[in-house]
Amino acid sequence: MPNTSLTQQTFSLNETLPEASKRLHSILIVLYSIDLAGGTLGVIVMSHHLFQRRSQSGMTIIVINLLVLHTLLLLSIPFRLSYYVLREWKFGMFACRLVSAMIYLHMYTTFTFYIAIIIIRLFQLEFKKCYTTTWVTSVWLVGALVISPVFLSYYGTSKTYNSSECFQFHQEIQETSMVIVNYCFVGILVAVCTVLTTVQLSVIYRLAVKYWPDIYSHVEFRAQVKSFFFILVTLVCFMPHHVFRIYYIQNYNLDKDHELVSYNEIFLALTTMCCLDMLCFIAGIAH
Repeated sequence: MPNTSLTQQTFSLNETLPEASKRLHSILIVLYSIDLAGGTLGVIVMSHHLFQRRSQSGMTIIVINLLVLHTLLLLSIPFRLSYYVLREWKFGMFACRLVSAMIYLHMYTTFTFYIAIIIIRLFQLEFKKCYTTTWVTSVWLVGALVISPVFLSYYGTSKTYNSSECFQFHQEIQETSMVIVNYCFVGILVAVCTVLTTVQLSVIYRLAVKYWPDIYSHVEFRAQVKSFFFILVTLVCFMPHHVFRIYYIQNYNLDKDHELVSYNEIFLALTTMCCLDMLCFIAGIAH
């Protein structure tokens, strides 16, 4: 009886899916294709560049970890593209949960590394290689041994899903605990971004006044401008998803045509575009 109800629900969903949602579905394919191509190119070329430099600085260690993090996400994107192109998930429910969770784990871990880079440059901190390696390793261990297992043990497990479909875990957003967790993540990211943006802009303004008119001839000013690049990536890639997340949570029950689900997926896909930051490194924007 539950299986029959689930099949009827799935059939009803596919039948009532509006043409607009199908177009949004195509947008997802384009976004992930750009991300996969650009991100892969950036990771390969940046890896070659770092290998030639053979730098052992703390900043280089963080960039290397960003490369590894981006690579893990890029490995999951072909599974997403396969689903969006074929309109059918063929890899099992655990793989679905893992691929779906990867985008969130990547986003918040990347955000953590971005904050570290911004703070190091903002306060001109100098760490020994061993110290940088220690805290970076701690981030990976906490993420791999604590956060990921806990996240996967709850994510997508409270409801029954069709094995041929994937990325339908938005239904769990109605649960009170999930609402609270989402609001907490939104509040933390928005607050941190607001504080760092304000401080970074004030520092850039102070240095611009101090060194005017030859501002670009000073390493200190250029370093702060380049540091602001990571804030821009956060504002462009991560902030829209979190702002929309508030609207999405509040209006989920009113989304009869499931258009908000498609829009939420697009904003989520936008977060993966941060993988293109390596291309910006190569271009010299944040070198």
